[in-house]
Amino acid sequence: MPVIYSARGISKRFGVVQALCDVDLDVPAGSVVGLVGANGAGKSTLLKIIAGALPPDSGELTLSGKPLTVKSITDAARAGIAIVSQELSLFPALSVEENLALAPGEKAWTFRSSFARRAGEVLAELGVDVALNAPLRSLPLADRQLIEISRALLQKPRVLILDEPTSSLHAAEVDRLHDVMRGLRNSGIGIIYVSHFLEELLDISDSLVILRNGERVAEHAAPVADRLDNVIAAMLGENPQSVAERSRNFGDKNNGVVPKSPIEVGPLRIVDLKGPKQLTIDKLEIHPGAVVGVAGLVGAGVEELFEVLFGLAKPMSGRITLPTGAPLPANPARAVKAGIAYSPADRKQHGLMLRQSIAENVVSVRALTLGRDGFFLRKRRLTEVAADRCRQLGVVGGSVLRPVGNLSGGNQQKVVFAKWMEASPSLLVLDDPTRGIDVSAKREMHRIMRQLAQSGRVVLFSSSDPGEIASVADRAIVFVDGAPACELSGDGLTERGLVAAMNTSAAAMLRPAA
Repeated sequence: MPVIYSARGISKRFGVVQALCDVDLDVPAGSVVGLVGANGAGKSTLLKIIAGALPPDSGELTLSGKPLTVKSITDAARAGIAIVSQELSLFPALSVEENLALAPGEKAWTFRSSFARRAGEVLAELGVDVALNAPLRSLPLADRQLIEISRALLQKPRVLILDEPTSSLHAAEVDRLHDVMRGLRNSGIGIIYVSHFLEELLDISDSLVILRNGERVAEHAAPVADRLDNVIAAMLGENPQSVAERSRNFGDKNNGVVPKSPIEVGPLRIVDLKGPKQLTIDKLEIHPGAVVGVAGLVGAGVEELFEVLFGLAKPMSGRITLPTGAPLPANPARAVKAGIAYSPADRKQHGLMLRQSIAENVVSVRALTLGRDGFFLRKRRLTEVAADRCRQLGVVGGSVLRPVGNLSGGNQQKVVFAKWMEASPSLLVLDDPTRGIDVSAKREMHRIMRQLAQSGRVVLFSSSDPGEIASVADRAIVFVDGAPACELSGDGLTERGLVAAMNTSAAAMLRPAA
């Protein structure tokens, strides 16, 4: 297949950080090129250069063999390059149709009816069943991610960049997206695909480009069974066994990463709860000391429970007693002061102040909301605290004075963790906390979650990957139709068991066996 897009000798520096150094990437027409690397390896920077959001310091870009100069995402879109970013670029206040029509470089449609018909076809192809006039803010994160992908497909691109497009999708949605990608590949489109779910990336990619510390590294062909280990070794510069050993040492020694709970805490108790939508919980008790997974399909009640616990949604009735013994606070600010930490799945919208520095984000809850550093804030002291926490969590970003919006997605997620660890909460509500994080950082996050639980805290977490819940949680509560339907633990807590329970109706679970 002829090469449709080529990047040669691409280098980019941000201050003292060499983000990319002499990187080559070729995208043949009708192929999927997988792009992998640990957080901070340079993937996001390379994608931004390809998409026109950043100029390279040096190097050459070509499209269909002709030199390409783009100064914006709009220029790239007009040339036939579309990007689906890991951080969504949609407008929550607008409708689905309005968001789809605002594609970069998109010319006005002559007839609205023809646009609506085409938009409906693309949405149906991805399995999205929503009204075009529905406000985007009313949709779950998974549907918003699919709408972002639909907007890119409506541009009919020659080169399509997919940056973590499946991070909020469930298995069935991932399969549909991969079917669409195969169709696009067969039509001659070149696709650049980034995913931290390495198994699915290897399944769909025709070739692989691996970055480490801003440079491209070689990856030798190997049998499918061995290739995953080879890719991890190339990404990290070490074999998977040494990564696992380092993760174990990290957890065992603690290294001061997780402070002990400042107070003695009891269980989280929920009695006769009715949420604002369909959430219903008769009785639920979760004790400190264990990592508890909360699983369910989109709309099954998990998101609503997390919103209620953090004061983002007000329950209709019922009683919630926090681990401290206090009642449920009425709003997020009071929830933070009551010892509740909330890590949202959509960190860009709700988890970070993207224009502020890493340091300001890390100390934001501790210093501002909780006021633990006094009335007069000492910038040097707070910067030192943030730098220590970032070192402990392995945040790769140069100076802590750098805007957090300039970090890779995985490093942004680590900053979210750092922010809440500085607040020393008694209850952690973690919604897809490892979304967009590489395999090594994910293991470290899992180890920290375990340490937080063992330090005397209540830890609840959900994940779009049932396999992650099965491997990390001590027990898992499965929600179906707005209510807890069953609980899995021990040998019964498997990915297969979780998926089966999540896709079984509440009525079927209550039906006696024949």
